Amino acid sequence: MITIKQKLHFVDVENILFGNERISLSEETESEIRRCYDFLQQFVADKIIYGINTGFGPMAQYHISDQSLNDLQYNLIRSHSAGAGDPLPDIYVKAAMLARLGTFVQAKSGVHPALPQLLVEFINRGICPLVPEHGSVGASGDLV
Repeated sequence: MITIKQKLHFVDVENILFGNERISLSEETESEIRRCYDFLQQFVADKIIYGINTGFGPMAQYHISDQSLNDLQYNLIRSHSAGAGDPLPDIYVKAAMLARLGTFVQAKSGVHPALPQLLVEFINRGICPLVPEHGSVGASGDLV
C-alpha cells in the first residue's frame, strides 16, 4: 500500500500503473484538502469568483445565484461530456486519473474532500471511465 502525502513520486506512479499497487491518502493530506475546501467555502461567501459562482467563458460576467450553483457544475460536466473515437486504453485513463489525483493532493484546488477519496477508490478497484480518443482538451487537459 502506497500512502500518498502531498505529492506523487514517479516510482509510485510506475508501481500503481504497472504493479497494481493500492493507494491511500495520508491523514495529513486529507486534513489539508479539507482545510483548503473549508477556506474556499468561507472565502467565496461574499465574493464573485470565476467558475465558482460565475458562468464560464463569455458568460463569466454573470453571477450565479447560490440556488443555481449545483446546476452550474452539472451543466459544466454535461457540456464537456462529448467525444468521439475509440476508447483510450485503461492504462492511459488510469495515468490521467493519477495525474489529477496528484494535483488534488497538493491541497490547493479547493475541491470537496470526497473527490480525491473517490479517485483513490476508483484506482484501487480498477474502475476507469470510458474516455474517447478525440474530444475537447483545455488547460486542465482532461475535459472530456
